[in-house]
Amino acid sequence: MINYSELSEKQKECFKKISGYYYKQGKLKGSFSTDRPYDGEWDLSPWRFAYVFQIDTGFLFCELSHRMTNNRTFGWDYEGNEIAEEFIDKIFPNDIIG
Repeated sequence: MINYSELSEKQKECFKKISGYYYKQGKLKGSFSTDRPYDGEWDLSPWRFAYVFQIDTGFLFCELSHRMTNNRTFGWDYEGNEIAEEFIDKIFPNDIIG
């Protein structure tokens, strides 16, 4: 079994693309307010960005949440490929009802 100790370069690109900020080395989970979600393509009120990196799978999970809309969830494997929603929902359950 491989233990991943840090995000891959591809995952760091995905992190920045969604949060608008560069990943800080060594932090495998966290959250912060971002005034530039989608790497600055959103110019209205700030969002909350949360992330979790699993060292056993190498998966990166991210969530953008906002008080005025539904959350947006994302996930990538160590190679930067999107992962299935069923895995993402275990970390960040989708808040869409119905």
